Amino acid sequence: MSDHKEQIEGLVDRIESLPTLPVISQRIMEIAGKEDSTIQDMAYIIEKDQALATKLLKIANSSFYGFLSRISSIEHALALLGDNEVKAIVLGASVYDFFSNGKGGVIDRGRFWKHAIICSQVARYLASHFEVRNNDALFLSGLIHDMGKVVLDQYLHEEFVQIVDYIASEHTSFSKAEKKIIGTTHYQIGAKILKQWKFPNHVTMQVFYHHAPWYDKNDPVHSIIIYLANIFTKACGYTCHPDEKNLDLKKLAESPEMAFVVKSGFDLDYDSMKKLITNIQEYILNENDNVMRLFD
Repeated sequence: MSDHKEQIEGLVDRIESLPTLPVISQRIMEIAGKEDSTIQDMAYIIEKDQALATKLLKIANSSFYGFLSRISSIEHALALLGDNEVKAIVLGASVYDFFSNGKGGVIDRGRFWKHAIICSQVARYLASHFEVRNNDALFLSGLIHDMGKVVLDQYLHEEFVQIVDYIASEHTSFSKAEKKIIGTTHYQIGAKILKQWKFPNHVTMQVFYHHAPWYDKNDPVHSIIIYLANIFTKACGYTCHPDEKNLDLKKLAESPEMAFVVKSGFDLDYDSMKKLITNIQEYILNENDNVMRLFD
């Protein structure tokens, strides 16, 4: 095992009472993984948690999904959205709830979750825009892509204070500050915990590669969507921290990273990215009240 991997393992081992996945989420994944499971089986589990059931129906009825008729039951939501999409919403909502009221607090949790929620919406928007198939995990990956930051804030609090201070003084990215202070990153920590929670592998990998999809040898297209969603969410003004480095769109358009994205089938240049960001800003503006109330 490499020194770098040992470092990540050591940091995770230092997390006291490493968070465990909520029981209902475990049951949802178990049921979704069984070939003989039915809509009724999953509906029964979700309905046992009234708050979660209400949240699922709120999301299913949001204009984000665009259904003309109102979805009035969990079974109806499952029939229209499919069990994979419902599983993504339930898992995302569970992770959101799990970390919303935790200890720590260096980062503004409201600002953090606003970034996360908008990123999940932008990921779905981009998947539709670029006609990316098999996109039912993107809502979940977009919502939890930065969960490692909350884990660090909550379980490695002193180090995280140093990270945030470094961002404020150097106006750099979280990733660069994390590597400087602790030698690893929020996406490595987040992916490690998701793996321990036995999340779907493709979701774990999208979280792991959301800053560097060019390293994803199995499914770079979906990792690129989360990468772009994160970048464009920040470009629209929704960062996790106010002192994060501002995006230089011109520089990004001419970068090797964007050359990889274009080579992977995404028709993007400086002008098209500017236009896309403008469209996303309008989309967010139209959806803002609706989006931000999804997890009330």
